[in-house]
Amino acid sequence: MTMKVYYCDEWSDIKKKPWNILDDRTAYTRHQKHEPYTAVLTADDNTKYIVNVTNEWVSVSFYDDFTRKYLNYDFEVISDGKIFLRTAMYWEYDDETDKEVSSLILSFREDGYIAMKKKDFKTGTVEERETSDTLGTNWDVFPGFGQYFHLCREER
Repeated sequence: MTMKVYYCDEWSDIKKKPWNILDDRTAYTRHQKHEPYTAVLTADDNTKYIVNVTNEWVSVSFYDDFTRKYLNYDFEVISDGKIFLRTAMYWEYDDETDKEVSSLILSFREDGYIAMKKKDFKTGTVEERETSDTLGTNWDVFPGFGQYFHLCREER
C-alpha cells in the first residue's frame, strides 16, 4: 500500500474533506515556525490518517473505508521533541452509516493512571473505570516534517 501525503489547514469530519489545501512549501514553513497544519495521508485515493500538528499537541485520526473516524490519538508535547499519548478515542458505527453505536475514551497520565469511559448509544449505558499500568508505549517523538507514519500505529 503506497501512502501519499498532502497538507491543509484542517480536516472536516462532517464534510469528509480538507479545508484550504496547502502546498508542501507552505506546510513546511508552518512546521518550521511551529504553526498549526494538517497532514492527510491517503492510500489508493482513500483517506487513511489525518495528522494535526501544533506546537502543544499532535493528534492522529484513523479512518475506515467509509471515511469515518474510528480511532483518534491526542499526544501532548511534553519536552524536547517528546510526546505523550494523553487520550485515545474509539468509535463503532452502525453498519455502513455514520451513526455511532458506541465510543470508548481512554485518558492517560505519565504516572500510569488510566481512566476509561465507555458509552453505548443504543442503550444509553455508560461504564467508567480506573486502573494503572506501565505506559512506556504512550511515549513517542514529535514528527519531523513529512515523517508521520510512526504515529499511525493502532496498537499502543
